[in-house]
Amino acid sequence: MFEFKGCWQKDASSTKCLALDGWFITLYNVELDRAHITLSERVKQDVPETWDPTAIAEFIEKHGTHIIVGVKMGGKDVIHIKQSNNSNLHPNEVRKTLKQLADERFSENEEAPVFSEKPKEEPYMPWDLQGMPAASIRPPVVTRSKNNAIVNVYIRRGGVDYGQSHSQWLSTISQSPNVISMKFVPITSLLGGSRGNGFLSHAVNLYLRYKPPIEELREFLEFQVPRQWAPVYGDLPLGLKRRKQALPSLQFTFMGPKLYVNTVPVDSGNRPVTGIRLYLEGKKNDHLAIH
Repeated sequence: MFEFKGCWQKDASSTKCLALDGWFITLYNVELDRAHITLSERVKQDVPETWDPTAIAEFIEKHGTHIIVGVKMGGKDVIHIKQSNNSNLHPNEVRKTLKQLADERFSENEEAPVFSEKPKEEPYMPWDLQGMPAASIRPPVVTRSKNNAIVNVYIRRGGVDYGQSHSQWLSTISQSPNVISMKFVPITSLLGGSRGNGFLSHAVNLYLRYKPPIEELREFLEFQVPRQWAPVYGDLPLGLKRRKQALPSLQFTFMGPKLYVNTVPVDSGNRPVTGIRLYLEGKKNDHLAIH
């Protein structure tokens, strides 16, 4: 609703201030009893039991990441303002701007100015819209200042919206209510006890955090493979073995102690190596190994 589309870290780092003002008219709520929500066996069977990027990406694309458990029906008319970091306006000035825009848009004067800028492209909605007037889902109107320092987004949902004034639009909400908000629960919260739920939860968290394009999700998850590329601490003995092995060693001074080098090979499985970790093993911490 604030023109956020990418990774939340990038959006947060480029945003200075957010503000909104509007009307939310709720006619009725529809909500499921969360205590009795269960997933079908078909969905549970689709959960990959191992870290399989292809299967996990297919699951997320097919079933999504969250389940809709409640909706509010009615209408809303909201102004959103996003201030970028390249804007020099003080937050009080942004607040004054929002108040001025709200006074103009929500005025009871039926001759109040109507925004006619070209609306942005509306994203695809997965629910069925047959029989619902197209005017009730009019795309948002977006206006931008110079250098995108201030972005204004005007959103109407519900009612019959032909660009009329706010007061005229209010009287049409009961004719054509629309979804104005939803409640979700993570799909992984309904998969307790399922094998592979941990892998799926990790993949969903990464997907929501970094927001890669869905068509690139498999490649994205390929680089998140929790595969053991090197021995873990417990796999290598910290103490010396009974039969001392002849290991190559480093000696930095003539009479100084030796630093032995563990020659246990480490296989990356043809995966790209982005770094290594050196660890001192043995009772005297005199064996250098790659972990």
